[in-house]
Amino acid sequence: MEVECMRACMRKLAIWYTPNFKPITNHDELDRIMSTLGFLSLPPISTTTASTSAWKEYSFSAAGIFLSKSPSPPRPRLPYPRIDGLHVNTYHAFLDSVNFYLRMHNISDIFHIRGMPLHHVHDRNQKWSRMVGDDLVYVYREGTMELSPTNKNVVQNKDQNPVLCIVPWTNINDKML
Repeated sequence: MEVECMRACMRKLAIWYTPNFKPITNHDELDRIMSTLGFLSLPPISTTTASTSAWKEYSFSAAGIFLSKSPSPPRPRLPYPRIDGLHVNTYHAFLDSVNFYLRMHNISDIFHIRGMPLHHVHDRNQKWSRMVGDDLVYVYREGTMELSPTNKNVVQNKDQNPVLCIVPWTNINDKML
């Protein structure tokens, strides 16, 4: 009984598409959005990690401009096939890589990170690790933590939450009306 209560209180993070205020849970949904931003979906790359079998990357179609400025520009990537329930650092690395090309002042106009409850079917057999939060218990799938390309040399504690970008209430409220 107590375990079921704790599981009901646990929440996972997900990347949300701000214009329609809906979570994006897999690459099929993300591919359509990324293509409108100028990114090409690459085939999944398998890894040797037991908990995550593959990662999917995106290539920016106008990357030639950025190759002259940076010898190895970052490639946005997320685990394949599900992209919900990842560590907050993985989402930050993805958004930093996307924003490297888009150079937006506020990336939350397109994507933002938000908590959501665990899904009783998709998340039942997953192995979860705990992220330290204020009063809520956020969990992430093991093997899905990635550091931002701009912070790869910085070793961070996996239980330490970096400063999060907050979406202004007016952005959320305007979308719901």
